[in-house]
Amino acid sequence: MQHPAAYAIHPPPTPPVGVFTPPGSKSLTNRALLLAALSPGTSRLSGCLDSEDTVVMRAALSRLGVQFEVADEGRRVTIHGTGLPQSLADVDTPLDVKTAGTAGRFLTAILASSPIQSRVDGTSRMRERPMAMLLDALRELGAGITCTGNEGFLPITIKPAPSGLRGGTLRLPRPKSSQFISALLLAGPWMAAPLKIVLEQGTPARPYIDMTLDILQKFGATARWLPGPVDTLEVLPGTPRGRDYAVEPDASAASYFLALGAIYRGDVTIKNLGHTSVQGDAAFAPTVLRAMGASVEQGPTHTRVTATSPLVGGDFDLSDMPDMTLTLAALAVHAQGPTRVRGVAILRHHESDRLAVAATELRKLGATVDEHDDGLDIHPPAHGPRPGVAIDTYRDHRVAMALSLAGTVTIRDPDCVDKTFPNYFEELRKLGMVGS
Repeated sequence: MQHPAAYAIHPPPTPPVGVFTPPGSKSLTNRALLLAALSPGTSRLSGCLDSEDTVVMRAALSRLGVQFEVADEGRRVTIHGTGLPQSLADVDTPLDVKTAGTAGRFLTAILASSPIQSRVDGTSRMRERPMAMLLDALRELGAGITCTGNEGFLPITIKPAPSGLRGGTLRLPRPKSSQFISALLLAGPWMAAPLKIVLEQGTPARPYIDMTLDILQKFGATARWLPGPVDTLEVLPGTPRGRDYAVEPDASAASYFLALGAIYRGDVTIKNLGHTSVQGDAAFAPTVLRAMGASVEQGPTHTRVTATSPLVGGDFDLSDMPDMTLTLAALAVHAQGPTRVRGVAILRHHESDRLAVAATELRKLGATVDEHDDGLDIHPPAHGPRPGVAIDTYRDHRVAMALSLAGTVTIRDPDCVDKTFPNYFEELRKLGMVGS
């Protein structure tokens, strides 16, 4: 989508009221695209997200010989799955994952399982995002992987294991990204023996692992947590089958509209997203917004937030929903009293260092911010967020979207939202929040 160099954003002229429909979940869309491509038979995916990250995944699958049809502006994708990739168009050109961590990590694991030589690369920022634990784990399972730049980072060259990945037991410290674990799980059904992953220091962002297990099970794979005192996962060899699959609305994107209702004393409902969601971020409203003073009603398939009084700060461990940190940061500058965010050291390695970025931009708004290794202490400005501040986005979609909730601000370089929510600012325009 074409965006201007900056958007002037101001609070909604009236409290936001209505039913809002965010786009499909990026996390679920890319998992579903990949699994459908690997699962023999035809899969019909509905509710998909059509954005930069999912276009990257579709482009990679196309180069790997997967046939699919896209309809309804990218929301419906029919995929004809045939199993592990057997060929790669233009083998000397790397698969370009741009800034898509899901594409970069998941495709690496699948390519390491496949009988083809391949290369994977991304943007300069993607080359800074850690890959070492995933690459080392794949090497332990039999893959030949060479880092052609810095060790532990993209770009990489992958040489197939003679008999595919062998499976077995991996013992890992706490990963810097849950995507490493999801990538290994997604490759598990095509390994020669059962894969067991022992996470000796716990699991970061565990709901994303649960999401991966859920979609593997829906496509017919056997994947589960094992009982015991140490976090342990198991995936059995087997062949998933194509199926129809409906992608849920993106819970992370929904948080911006729910937060608007809480900040500006509105009445906001998100349909098709409730407490039965497989997305950990769906818990943001009942755990965080309710604790801050908003009224929250959440059923199996809907979430409603209303607010009639000012928000209050609090102490929040977001280790199970780290992507909600920036939304909470925007709420914090409108709240009465300080807000503590903890458990989100994982955010140092996303599209930006989101903790450092949040501290910098919130200080522009007049907040006092103490930055910690795993979170932030935010003391809101005494008289509300400072108006007229220009927000730098650092090419990070969540910075742009979350801090558009901060008040009267200018959002620079807003095209970064194309990564997950290309029409985000058009939705704000409908609420009367986008100026000239």
